[in-house]
Amino acid sequence: MKEQKHCIHKLRCLLLLPLLSTLLSGCWDDRELSELGIASGSAYDWEDNQWKATYQIINPSSGASGMGGGGGGSSSSPPFLTFAVKGKTIIEAIQRTNLTSVRELFTSHSRISILGESVARRGVNQIIDLFLRKQDARDTVYVFIAKGNAGRILDQLMQLTKNQGAGIQLMIEQESKLLSYYPSVRMFELAMALSSESGSAVIPEIRLTGKDIMDETSETGRTDLPSRLVLGRLAVLKGEKMVGWLSQKQAFGLTFITSKIKMANISFATHPQTSDKIDGSFILQKSATTVHPIWAKDHFIMDVNIKGSGVITEIGSAMDLNDRASISQMEKSIENHVLELIENSWQTVKQLNADVTGFAVKIHRSDRKRWKQIKKDKSWDTVFQQIEIRPHVSIKIERMGLSNKSFKSIEQD
Repeated sequence: MKEQKHCIHKLRCLLLLPLLSTLLSGCWDDRELSELGIASGSAYDWEDNQWKATYQIINPSSGASGMGGGGGGSSSSPPFLTFAVKGKTIIEAIQRTNLTSVRELFTSHSRISILGESVARRGVNQIIDLFLRKQDARDTVYVFIAKGNAGRILDQLMQLTKNQGAGIQLMIEQESKLLSYYPSVRMFELAMALSSESGSAVIPEIRLTGKDIMDETSETGRTDLPSRLVLGRLAVLKGEKMVGWLSQKQAFGLTFITSKIKMANISFATHPQTSDKIDGSFILQKSATTVHPIWAKDHFIMDVNIKGSGVITEIGSAMDLNDRASISQMEKSIENHVLELIENSWQTVKQLNADVTGFAVKIHRSDRKRWKQIKKDKSWDTVFQQIEIRPHVSIKIERMGLSNKSFKSIEQD
């Protein structure tokens, strides 16, 4: 009996072995790294009534390239390669990369995605759907808009970095952190903005400063490139379509309204009562904006309160900073400058009739009953046009830097 039980136990173990072996097997769709073309960026245009997709693929044979901080010499092998393909759908275009490349396209490590103005004017819903639906697509990529052909942006080489996709990502992250002219926009954030009550969004523009593309590795050995990638304007989208642009100045004002200031430099006139000469610099280190909707008989008033503080970093006139009146004068000048930025931005946003300010979200949260009626009547566009803003700005200079007197006032003593 004991021997029979032992045999049954051995039989069970033998039957379990095939099942356990399945747990030790690899992924069903595993792919070797040497078989993949790893994309660091993508661009999409609409040409000849079809999609044109451009992919920037990291070149594994360019490890000795001297473009980064660690390399010494220059290599003839570029740090990346680009493939441009066309198709009736985006996936069809993606699949056609297999006709031009020995490696399968792999987009899970992509950093950026650039949309041509042709795509933005036509509509971005299909692009967003792809990034939210496709398994290996990253909805965390940073989104940009390019005037003209977006694909050519991916051909431009950058100094101080081997990976151009990572370089552009660093540009927008650094700008948002230090300057705050433009918001950094990821694909999922774009989707959330367009599907919100406001139904509008903004995307920063990336463009070339020169006419020629710097696409040869030998050109990166120069101390200065005749053509560089820079951040330009701010594209405004309503629904899925682009409706216009905001200038850098107007984009800066919008950043104040939407409370997305992390750090910013503000140039101002130190003696606004006697001269409009811009001769002072102020680093805004802290900033917060609160928006309160108020219903006033037949329209909404948006009470916009902005509070900030920072440090003076430059003064070009004679001034004694031990005098409280001088400090108050500069604070008032900075406040007026911010008010001007906000007003300029608001007038253009209102003209485009696109709620990139997020006012619809604020109204929905504060006055649900009235918002329900607005939504039922489909009258938001009319309500938005009638909105009045009342901005209030309070700026405090907390530090003067290393000196309580400007150098010009010391020179005059």
